[in-house]
Amino acid sequence: EYADDFQAHLIQHLKYQAHETLLAPLRVGGQRFPLVLDLGCGTGLCGQLMAPHADAVDGVDLAKAMVDQARASGAYRQVQQGSLLDFLRASQAPADLVIAADVFIYVGALDEVFAAVRQRLQPQGVFAFSVELADPGQELQLRPSLRYAHSAAYVERLAAAHGFRLRQTWQAPLREDQQQPVMGLYVLLEPSA
Repeated sequence: EYADDFQAHLIQHLKYQAHETLLAPLRVGGQRFPLVLDLGCGTGLCGQLMAPHADAVDGVDLAKAMVDQARASGAYRQVQQGSLLDFLRASQAPADLVIAADVFIYVGALDEVFAAVRQRLQPQGVFAFSVELADPGQELQLRPSLRYAHSAAYVERLAAAHGFRLRQTWQAPLREDQQQPVMGLYVLLEPSA
């Protein structure tokens, strides 16, 4: 029911910027991505940014209304309704870029996600995602907002365990909550071998 107003609410009221911040380094230099997977694609903000830089963008989201809006954007080759893990495991087609912009706040532990992305990613591919930053001393934290937060150390540990190396990380706001910026960690990973 929220889908119709979701995008406007995110951008206008919550000052949502995770999609643009995360994808900015990937949209310069003329790099082309044959297949992009957009995990938790919502209404299609990432797909719309990446479509000019990709041969195909496929998305997945849990909410049917979000899937309908993403399909209507015209940015995607296909959008499926379902879990991101099922989506990643349903195909062996190698991906060149896997995006998860402000999605892991709903997932929690990311071991299975990292393993599934690693299975799908091309040797020269990129795994681009953001996480809400956990409080100091916390690796994985469920906040009172019922969103999960993750530490940089947690992300780095999982990356090493699943055969990724850090290409780039930086901190910047994801969105606002009660007119205060919510800080995020933005991460670009590449397969290490």
